[in-house]
Amino acid sequence: MIVNLEASYFKGLRWFSITPKNVNLIIGANGTGKTNFADLIDFLSLTCRFGLKEAFERHGGLDEVRTKLPGGGRPPALKCAIVLDRDNYRGIEQGKYSFTLSASKGLVVDEEELDTVIYARSVGRPSSSERVKFDKSKKISLRFKRKKETIEAWSEDSLGLNPRIFEDEQNLILNAYGKLSNFRTISDYLSAMRVYNIDSTLAKQSSNGNDIELERSGSNLISFLKRVLVDEGAKEKLLNDLRYAVPYIKDIVPEKILNYTTLRFSEVDSKLDFRAQQMSDGTIRLLGLLALLRQTLPPPLVVIEEPENALHSYAVRTLLRIAMEVSALDRLPTQVFLTSHSPAVVDEVLGLEPQQTTATAGFVAKRKKGAGTIEPVSISIIKAISKNIGRPSDFLREGSFEDGPVQLEMEFGKQ
Repeated sequence: MIVNLEASYFKGLRWFSITPKNVNLIIGANGTGKTNFADLIDFLSLTCRFGLKEAFERHGGLDEVRTKLPGGGRPPALKCAIVLDRDNYRGIEQGKYSFTLSASKGLVVDEEELDTVIYARSVGRPSSSERVKFDKSKKISLRFKRKKETIEAWSEDSLGLNPRIFEDEQNLILNAYGKLSNFRTISDYLSAMRVYNIDSTLAKQSSNGNDIELERSGSNLISFLKRVLVDEGAKEKLLNDLRYAVPYIKDIVPEKILNYTTLRFSEVDSKLDFRAQQMSDGTIRLLGLLALLRQTLPPPLVVIEEPENALHSYAVRTLLRIAMEVSALDRLPTQVFLTSHSPAVVDEVLGLEPQQTTATAGFVAKRKKGAGTIEPVSISIIKAISKNIGRPSDFLREGSFEDGPVQLEMEFGKQ
């Protein structure tokens, strides 16, 4: 689990440092940086999977990703730093990783540093449906420090011979060595982080796309669900989840039409069958979000953008209940980030009951001095909610999250 995340000069976010928990909510007005945060997580994942150059290309290029400063001049130095806590079932005891790009017009890595403790991988190569297993009795320390092309530190005992030079100034060591030896553990963790903003229109289309991994927009949702529905246990769990919010769904069956696959939904009350294209946007979107949270090999971190879109308030409650459940699993938990400005989502994540039962955190995306930042929700608001002075949505409607609850600060300042 990420326990600290810092970034500077990424798109509209000039600088922020947050300490997230199991379930995290980022609220804020339009244009303050919520989508930029989601893009940052996607960018970090792409960087570990494909390298810096491709990650930048997929996000529009270096000039589009790096924060634009007024007046032009020297470009800012984009930087990111991550601190990981223990995740026994993904092989990590603790870890720190950071990189800084040079303040130049071109793509140049100025600094990169890794300092982590992982567990040794068990012998054997798992199949695509099995997770990698680790021996928690065998710990391995990984450390390197790089300044431009020069490698200033390298833990020879665990990483092999000590290289003095890394000549690819446009790539990261973690990507270049990410599939080799012990580097794989930390690289796999960061590579597996995912962002989702399911578009119901795209998701309803018949598809023969990739069924292994759900796309950010949900454009291959039918292919993805087809694979999930083949597993009877996974199917029954998914249907049970869905029925909390859509109780009239009896069954969902993949259906072949010419060269394409769709889904056939059977209803209990009407006794009729409908294809995915005929189902409501909310039902399709909820089904996709539930499926990604219930994956057999879940990602260590997911960002769900505006989960309330097209969903009834009860469906939102169902989705967030399951998000909290999977975030607290003993084995393979998924850290969840939600970006939203919905009162229903705010109440379900930051309300009195969630504060008492789940490790949740709230953050506010704001504009300061012409750029975006992300800050923790005021402690005064959290105290007020815990004392049942008001619901989170009450403070949201009053603008207290964005502007600062002056009256509450005065009240609690006396204590």
